[in-house]
Amino acid sequence: MPEDEKPEGGDPLRSAGRRLSRSRRVDAEMLWREGFSSEDLQTGARWRDKGGRAKVAVEKLPDVAGEGIAGIVISVNRRTATVELCDGNVVEASYSPRLRLTRESLVATGDAATVHPAPGSGWLLTGIGPRRTRLSRPGPDARDHLDIVVAANLDVLVIVAAATHPHFHPRFVDRFLIAAELGGIEPLLYLNKCDLLEPGEEIDLSAYRDLGVSVVCGSVKRGDGLEELRQRLSGRIAALAGHSGVGKTSLLNVLAPEACEDVGAVREKDGRGRHTTIRARLYRTAGGGRLIDTPGIRELAMHRLEPNQVQLYFPEIERLFGTCRFNDCRHQTEPGCTVRAAAESGEIRPERYASYLRILEGLREG
Repeated sequence: MPEDEKPEGGDPLRSAGRRLSRSRRVDAEMLWREGFSSEDLQTGARWRDKGGRAKVAVEKLPDVAGEGIAGIVISVNRRTATVELCDGNVVEASYSPRLRLTRESLVATGDAATVHPAPGSGWLLTGIGPRRTRLSRPGPDARDHLDIVVAANLDVLVIVAAATHPHFHPRFVDRFLIAAELGGIEPLLYLNKCDLLEPGEEIDLSAYRDLGVSVVCGSVKRGDGLEELRQRLSGRIAALAGHSGVGKTSLLNVLAPEACEDVGAVREKDGRGRHTTIRARLYRTAGGGRLIDTPGIRELAMHRLEPNQVQLYFPEIERLFGTCRFNDCRHQTEPGCTVRAAAESGEIRPERYASYLRILEGLREG
């Protein structure tokens, strides 16, 4: 065949390459932000442009060959995911447009992943396993039908709080306790910076111990409580969660030295910390476990809770369920409320009752 003659339909290899190039440009975050309908969930249809045309013709993409290789997602970027394979090798995999959309993030740190070698070079992330647990926050643009999964398949959620600098906030801990229960994760509270308390000063954490929450008090700077924490996390997948400035990154650097993350100082003006973690990432620990560092989370995915369900996540309030004068009592200003009476008498800790009211109000505002 003369060189200037081209086979009918063009060169199939070059066409496949162009189609693969388009598949490599799939932006998982944009794909997810564009939204979808219930029909999309059933058919696996891809997202579409303003004219209604599919941006990627999935049925025309080149098929991957052979069986996939199992791995775990250690970080997520806009166009790729970093995956550690079962043999220990780490690869950067582009998202396959064949990934099925759900009502959660397309890919999350900690996901069980399947990758295939891409035709030519590189890797394609072609499958995500079921998530047994999750830590979530609301999706973009206050769209309450979508959740961003910050970390998946966790055994333990380490809630890192500071005794001071910044001050200890029970409401912050209470919100993460609910998020852990919603996601099916065992919570553990680590109170950092105890060495900065004044002599004789102590943070009362008995309310959480009474609830059965594991509590470890210590100081990352002095090494207090770290050995107990290592034992509790040995051989397990855990995530660190906490506001900026509580010492979360410093704790990560001690438990997972390979992280070597930068540590930010607390602002003197308002006592708040600066964000040093910009995306969740998974690391190995010396005890044979895994540790995920999460960005400072300002809002958790409690938007799916109905107001009458909030009391179910406060055991001391749930115990009084059905004892109020009205069956639909929200325990706010209703007459004959035994929960409010218990809070006034000290049977229910005032700070816990205040957290309940604050979360209830937040759901109404949302």
